Amino acid sequence: MYPGGRGDDESKVQAEQTKVVYHPDAFEELVEAAGYYEACSYGLGERFLDSVENAVNFIRGNALVFSPDKLGRRKYIVKKFPYLLIYRVKEDHIFILAVAHAARKPGYWKSREAEV
Repeated sequence: MYPGGRGDDESKVQAEQTKVVYHPDAFEELVEAAGYYEACSYGLGERFLDSVENAVNFIRGNALVFSPDKLGRRKYIVKKFPYLLIYRVKEDHIFILAVAHAARKPGYWKSREAEV
């Protein structure tokens, strides 16, 4: 189901066109994690990136499904990998604050409130 509770083609197109902006540190985390997985096993980094891309596409169409914390941040668990996408829904885009390992340094990204 897409935003507005509609399943029509117009809603799907709007969801696909929703802009996604990464905090610079979040983008760096994404690249580092992909590099780590690729070093572990050939092709695993690409599978990680595919899983993150699928997560981003899901968020594009369902950004408000997940409950926000007190500051409006939401979390999505990346399938098959122990990573969370921490994001905020903005008026004209989705802002990804962190690509965070689920079991390391919880909450380290909480100071990333300002878009840069």
